[in-house]
Amino acid sequence: MAPYFAGGAARASSYAAGQTAGPLASAPWSVDAPAAGAPAGPRTVRDELNDIRQERTPTIAVAPTVRSRQGEAGLSELSDISAPVEMKLPVGDGKFAVRVTPVAIDAGTPAGDYATNSRFGGGPVAALAQANRSVGSAGSQSETGLGVGIGYVGDRVEADIGSSPLGFRYTTLNGGLRLKGPFAGDFSYNADFSRRPVTDSLLSFAGARDARTGESWGGVSATGGRLEIGYDNGDYGLYGYGSYHALDGTNVVSNSRIEGGGGIYVRLMRDADSELTGGINITGLSYDKNLRYFTYGHGGYFSPQSFLSMSVPLTWNQRSGRLAYQVRGSLGVQHFTEDAADYFPGNAGRQAAAQAASVNAVGLNLGGTGSAVYPGQSKTGLGYNLAAAAEYQLAPQLFLGGQLAMDNASDYRQFVGGVYLKYAFEPMTRRPTLPVNPVRSPFQ
Repeated sequence: MAPYFAGGAARASSYAAGQTAGPLASAPWSVDAPAAGAPAGPRTVRDELNDIRQERTPTIAVAPTVRSRQGEAGLSELSDISAPVEMKLPVGDGKFAVRVTPVAIDAGTPAGDYATNSRFGGGPVAALAQANRSVGSAGSQSETGLGVGIGYVGDRVEADIGSSPLGFRYTTLNGGLRLKGPFAGDFSYNADFSRRPVTDSLLSFAGARDARTGESWGGVSATGGRLEIGYDNGDYGLYGYGSYHALDGTNVVSNSRIEGGGGIYVRLMRDADSELTGGINITGLSYDKNLRYFTYGHGGYFSPQSFLSMSVPLTWNQRSGRLAYQVRGSLGVQHFTEDAADYFPGNAGRQAAAQAASVNAVGLNLGGTGSAVYPGQSKTGLGYNLAAAAEYQLAPQLFLGGQLAMDNASDYRQFVGGVYLKYAFEPMTRRPTLPVNPVRSPFQ
C-alpha cells in the first residue's frame, strides 16, 4: 500500500491517538525500503547480488530532532529535544536494530494566577493556599531521560521492545509485534499489537509533580491492537482498519479508545523516479472518558468522546542523482465532542473539596468560575498537515537527511524538525530508495 495514504487522516488525529499516525505506521525503527522502479537497461546477476549485499550492510545513524507543541505554560505546552542513535545489523532475512535515545522535555511553569493554578495538580484547594501564600508555586515541569530499545525488522514480521526514557518520573516497558503481508492476490493485511507511551504532553509522557502538595501522577501508555485490510492493484488502492487500546498511568484514571477508518488513493503520475498520489481518507475515534486536563487523576492527552476527520491528501516522491525527497500535505475537516469532566475524576472527596474552594475563590475575587468541572465542548474546524523529508548521499558510505512537519488537531499546533547522518559499513552504489524514510525519534 502507499506508505503515506495508508495512514490517511489518522495523522490529523495523531494528537488524539497518542501514537505514530497511520494504520501502516512502522514500529519505532527506520526501515530501509527497497529501491523503487527499475534502472535503465537490463539488470545482470551481478547487479542483483550487489543490491542484496548493500541491502544487508550494517548502518549506524544519529538523528537530532526537535518537537514543539503550542499550549499553556506548565500544562499543555511542550518542547521536546531528542537525539536517537540507531545501529542496524543483518540477521537472517531481516535486520536487528539497537537504539538509544536521549530525551529532554520541558513544559515550563504554570502561571501565577489563581485561574491557571487551580487547573494543575492539587487544583483549587492548592491554588487557594498558594494565593494565601501558605504554599509556594507548583514548580517548573521538565524531565530528561534515556530511552533504550532493540528490534527486528523483516519483510513479514517486525518486533521491538524497549522503555520510555529512563530517568523520567515514570518509566514504562513498551514494545510491539507486527505481522504483515499479501493474501488473495492484490489484498494485504497488517496486524499490530503494541504498548506505546502517550507523548502528547509532559504529564502523559513523563509524569508531573505539584510542588504544593508533593503529589506526582502521569506516565500514560496505550496498550492494544490494530488490524488493517488493504487492496492495491498498482494504479489505485483502498483500505479499512480498526483498533482498540486501553490507556493507563500512575495515579491516572484508566481509559479506553476505539478507532476506525478507511480510504482510497490513486497514483496520478508515476515513473521509475517519481510518483504523485492523491486520495480521500476518513478517521473516527472515541474515548470512554475525557481526561485531557492536568489536575490530579487526569492524563494530559486529548481524549474526545467522538472525533471524525475527513481529509484529501497529496504526496509527491522524487529522486534525482543522489537525492531522494518526499513532499506531502493534507487538508480536511475535523469535528469532535468532549464530555464535561470533574477536576478530580473518580475521587468524590477531593472533588467536593475542590468545588468548595472554587466557590470560596470567587468570593475572595481571585477569579475562576466557581465550578470544579471542566465544561464539555463541541468543535468543527480545518485539519491539516504539511511535511517534507529528504536524503542525500554525501559520499559512498555517508548520507545526510532531514525532515520538517507541521500539523494540528482541534486546538493544538505542532512542529517537528530534524536532521540525521547515516553511515553504511560498505560503499552504496545503488540509486536512492523511494519513498525516502528518514531516521526519526521513536517518541515522535
